[in-house]
Amino acid sequence: MNKQLLIVGVIASLFASTKIFAQEQKKTEELDEVVVTATKTKTNKKNVGKIVYKVTSKQIEERVGKTLVEVLNEIPGIEINGAQSNRGQNLGVYIRGGRNKHVAVLIDGVNINDPSSIAGDFDLRQLDLNQVESIEVLKGASSVLYGSGAATGVINIIMKKSSKKEFGGTFTTSVGSNRSAEHNKFAADELEANFNFNGTIDKVDYLLGVNSNNSSGLSSIESADENNPNKEDKFYRQNALLKIGYKVDNRVRVGLEGSYNKFYNEFDSSFPLGDADYFAETEQKRAVFSTDFNYSKGELKARGFYTKIDRNSTSSSNSIFKGEVYGFDVFNNYKVLEELSFVLGVAGQYQDMFQDSAYGNIEEGTAKQHYYDPYISVNYNTDFGLNVNAGARMNMHNEYGNNFVYNVNPSFNFEVSEQRNLKIFTSYSTAFITPALSEIFNKDDSVDELKPEKDFTVEGGFEFDVLDNLMVNATYFYREETDKVLWSGGKYLNNDGTYNLKGVEAILSYTPIKDLVISGDYTYVNINGGLSLLNLPKHKYGARVNYNMSPKTFVGATYRYTSQRETFGEVLSSYDVVDLFVNHKILKDKVTLFGNVTNLLNENFQDVSGYTARGRNYKLGLRIQF
Repeated sequence: MNKQLLIVGVIASLFASTKIFAQEQKKTEELDEVVVTATKTKTNKKNVGKIVYKVTSKQIEERVGKTLVEVLNEIPGIEINGAQSNRGQNLGVYIRGGRNKHVAVLIDGVNINDPSSIAGDFDLRQLDLNQVESIEVLKGASSVLYGSGAATGVINIIMKKSSKKEFGGTFTTSVGSNRSAEHNKFAADELEANFNFNGTIDKVDYLLGVNSNNSSGLSSIESADENNPNKEDKFYRQNALLKIGYKVDNRVRVGLEGSYNKFYNEFDSSFPLGDADYFAETEQKRAVFSTDFNYSKGELKARGFYTKIDRNSTSSSNSIFKGEVYGFDVFNNYKVLEELSFVLGVAGQYQDMFQDSAYGNIEEGTAKQHYYDPYISVNYNTDFGLNVNAGARMNMHNEYGNNFVYNVNPSFNFEVSEQRNLKIFTSYSTAFITPALSEIFNKDDSVDELKPEKDFTVEGGFEFDVLDNLMVNATYFYREETDKVLWSGGKYLNNDGTYNLKGVEAILSYTPIKDLVISGDYTYVNINGGLSLLNLPKHKYGARVNYNMSPKTFVGATYRYTSQRETFGEVLSSYDVVDLFVNHKILKDKVTLFGNVTNLLNENFQDVSGYTARGRNYKLGLRIQF
C-alpha cells in the first residue's frame, strides 16, 4: 500500500506542479481522431457511439523495444494473462470479462483465427510490434460487423504501410535480459533484429519486413527451491511480411499480402507442475487479396484470405494439430445523404482441421465447417449532434443453422465550446460465438448438436473534454451469456445456465503542456452466476506519463496495478509493475537509440499460478532509418 501511495503521490505532484495552458492548447487530438474499426469505414471518433482506444504509429514508435503483447496489456480494459511471464507462455486475452474466444483479432480489418486451436482463436505470440503501424481496440459486442468471436471486443492490428518515396526502410536491433525477480541480473538473454524495406514506384507500392527474436534465461514454471533454479525454457520466433499494391487509377487499388510466422517454445509440465523438457513448434502461412473501389458516393471493398496452421508439441505424448481457413469479406459503404450512410456486406469462411493428441483425435477431412454471414450497418450523423448506428447480421452455419444478431447504438454530442465536447452514448448489442471445430467434433455423446454461445451487452457512458487539455470517459457495461460451451470429462456440451457480469471502465487524459501527456485508467469487472474466468482481476488501474523532452528525446513511464485473482481455487496476490522507457534520435534523426526497464521495482509475483513472472529486466537497442 505504501508503494502505491508513493507512485500515486508522484503522479499527483506532476499535476500540481505543472501550469495549465488551457487557453493556448489546440483542440485535443482525440476529438478529431479518425478510426476505422467501429464502422468499417473512416469515421471521426467524435461520431462513434462507443469507446475506441487507438495506439497510434507515433505511440508505437515511442515504445520501440516492447513486444506487441506488452503494448496490448497496457491498453485500458484489456488484461492479457501471461504477458509478463516467459515469452512462450500461453496467453489469456480478456476484454470485459470475455475470454480468448470472445475477442476477435483482426489484421488490417480481416478476421483471423486458428480452427485447430481449442478456442479457435488467433495466437498473438506470432506477431512482432516492429511490423505494426497502429492498433485499434473496440470494446463491447461487435458481432454485427465482425461475426463470431466479437462478443466482448475487437483488436484490429493494422500493419505497416509503404512510404511514398521509391525506397526506404529501417533496421532495428536490441539486446536485453529476461530474468525472474529472484535471479535478477543483466545478461544478453533476448536478441532481436528487424528489417523493413518499402517504397512506391510509379503505381506499385511494396513492403518487405523480416524479423527474428530469440529469448532464454527464464524457466516456464517457478522453482520449488530458490537456490536450485529450473532449466530455462527458450523461445524463438521468425516473421516475414510481404505487401504489394497496384493503383490502377484514382478509384481502384488491388493488393496482395503474404506472411509467414513461425515460433518455437519450450515449456514445463502443467498437471502436475514440474520441470520438463517439452516443446512446441507452430507455423502459420497466410495470404490476403484485396480490392478497393472508390466512387462518388462510397467505396466497395473485397477481401479474400487463406490461412494454414501446423502445430506440433511434445508433453506426455506427441500432439499434432493442423488447420486451414479460406474466407472472404465483401462490403460496400454507400452515402445516401450527407448525414446518412450504410454498410452492406457478406462474409464467409470454410474451416478444416486435423488433430492427433491426448485430448482427442480428429481424422483429416472429417472436421469441417462453413458459414455465410450477410450483414448491414446504418450510420446516421446529424449537424445538431445526434448519431445513431444500428445493424443486423445473419449467421448461416452448416452445423447449427441460422443465428440472428443486431445492435442499436445512439449517441449525442453537446458542443460545450468550440474546442470542448461532451458525448453521451448507450448501446444494446447481441453476439454469438461459434463452437470451435475441436468442440463440435469432440462433443459429448448426449449432445445432438452444440449450440453457439449467445451474449447480449448493454452499455452506457460518456466522453467529456472537461478542459481543452483534459479528457475523461467512463463506460458502464452489463453482459449476459447463455449456452456456454463447457469441457466435461474430455468432451464438450452446452450449459443451460445464464451467466452475467457487469463493470466499469474509466480513462482520464491530461495534457498540461504541449509535449507532456499524463493519463490514468481504471477497470472493474464483477462476475456473477459461476462464470469460470481464471486469472481475471476484479480491479485493474494504471497511469502513464509521456514526455517529449525535445524533438529528439522521448521519455515515458507506466504503472499498472492488478488486484487479486482466483484460479483453480487458489487466490493469486495483487501486484504493481512500473516500467520506464526512453529513446533519443541522433545523426539528423536517422538513428534512434532506445532503452527500457520493465518491472523497475523488481516485484515478485505470479502472473499465472505456478508460473514464473519476469522481474526487473533491461533492454538496449537502436533503429536506423534509411
